[in-house]
Amino acid sequence: ALVTALAHLMKYLASFGDTPHRPTIFHAPAAPPISIQDYLARLAKYFQCSDGCLILGLLYIDRLVKMHPDFVVSNLNIHRVLSTSLMVAAKFNDDVFYSNKYYAKVAGVRVREMNRLEEKFLELIDWRLYVLPQEFDEYLGMVLAPSRALRG
Repeated sequence: ALVTALAHLMKYLASFGDTPHRPTIFHAPAAPPISIQDYLARLAKYFQCSDGCLILGLLYIDRLVKMHPDFVVSNLNIHRVLSTSLMVAAKFNDDVFYSNKYYAKVAGVRVREMNRLEEKFLELIDWRLYVLPQEFDEYLGMVLAPSRALRG
């Protein structure tokens, strides 16, 4: 349920990036054929992300966009941004995490590229990985609110 809710949010976020913008290291030449939902499900499964890791990944993307308003999340970069934010979140939050070689394979990029993406992502968020409990709860509520509203 959390992966589905998060995927809907990411798809919505990426839809705003359809206007022309400056490409970044995270941009692919063309949108990957895998849907955001399927890609996120793949990452969550093989990264073995905890629910906390998934929420942190979203929070880190939001931090990136707030710190760099010129950074536009789009269908051309959402997959790389998402895989990088979840990898960073898993390394910071979860007790068990993997090598960048493993993360790169799951994400569908070369390890050298994964290393560069991680370095750039951490630089862009100024290495701000710590999240206050109330901030975490706020983002968790934001992700779960639409599914709660549907249930009535």
